[in-house]
Amino acid sequence: MVLFLSALLILTSSICSEELQPGIDFDTAAPIDLSTGSASINGSLTKMFEDNHYYVIRGLRSGVQVSITGSLRGIEPGLTTVSLYSPSRARLTGVDQVLGKNVMKKIELKYLLAYDPSNPEDNTLYIRIGKSSGSLNYTLNITVEKFFDADSGRDAGASMKDAITAPSISRESSTTFKGYLAEKDYGNDYSDYYKLSVDLQPRDEIYIEVKPESSLMLWASLLTPDGFSLRHNKSESKGEPVTLRVRGDWKTGINTFYLVIENMGGSGGEGGYTVKIQIYTSKVENTTVTSLSQTQVWPILNEETIRNIIIVVAALVVVVAVVVLIIRRRRRVVRVEEEEWGGWSTGESWGEGWEETFS
Repeated sequence: MVLFLSALLILTSSICSEELQPGIDFDTAAPIDLSTGSASINGSLTKMFEDNHYYVIRGLRSGVQVSITGSLRGIEPGLTTVSLYSPSRARLTGVDQVLGKNVMKKIELKYLLAYDPSNPEDNTLYIRIGKSSGSLNYTLNITVEKFFDADSGRDAGASMKDAITAPSISRESSTTFKGYLAEKDYGNDYSDYYKLSVDLQPRDEIYIEVKPESSLMLWASLLTPDGFSLRHNKSESKGEPVTLRVRGDWKTGINTFYLVIENMGGSGGEGGYTVKIQIYTSKVENTTVTSLSQTQVWPILNEETIRNIIIVVAALVVVVAVVVLIIRRRRRVVRVEEEEWGGWSTGESWGEGWEETFS
């Protein structure tokens, strides 16, 4: 029994000695091990000149959401904070609140990391627990959750050069993949770019549907490799799907496009979305030479050509009307002249006419 108690005492002392000691600033921040997916930190801010505890999380990939939950318990009343900071030590988000004596308040905090091309594999976040007055105890649990876009192992970048490659798209079947966007103040992932390789024939139609969760409103656009927008559309309310339809004279084979999905800078809410891409083939009649020639008699006219034809026809109508009017007036003049000449041929004169009038 004595040996058991001694072993228990040694084990307890070992655990206490291994308890994570927080740093007093960014440079001395204590590293948190999230290799198992979660970790807990406990501490107290009770000393006179002890106002902050700092922790650091390293090795975070883009597309990972860090969540902090737990509680603060006030010993003496004061203003408290639990905040997340970037590697440049800029505050990203946090909870600031007044904590009363013997009062416990819950903490819920989360942040979704976007792809950073300058540091794509090893993101860092700092945690600060602080007070401006009073004293407190804290117990916090830190977890990570993966929201990788299109099962790529990272977040889709926010530009064409940082886009991830979507699953291949063929004419035989539809292609589906998923993504995720963060709300403002809960992450910096507001835009996802996907590179699409599409097997097409001339006159095929590309049909894209982006269906967001009920907490998300989206804007989507289909771009050419040089950044020209072929089609764009947006949802009018959260949860409303966005569709893009484009038909063109594509080259036969693989064509490259970029699909952009955004939530208006984070103001459109947060959540997941599902992308479905389908290729609708054009129907061409090739049964006989006769049917082919009949199909080609009337070519498809675009809107500008039709407008020009209408203008030319209208101008011809005006010209014809003017010509007809001129001809009718000339006929009237000739008729009047014939009547006058006819009167003089009967022997009448101006003099005789005056004599008849005044006799």
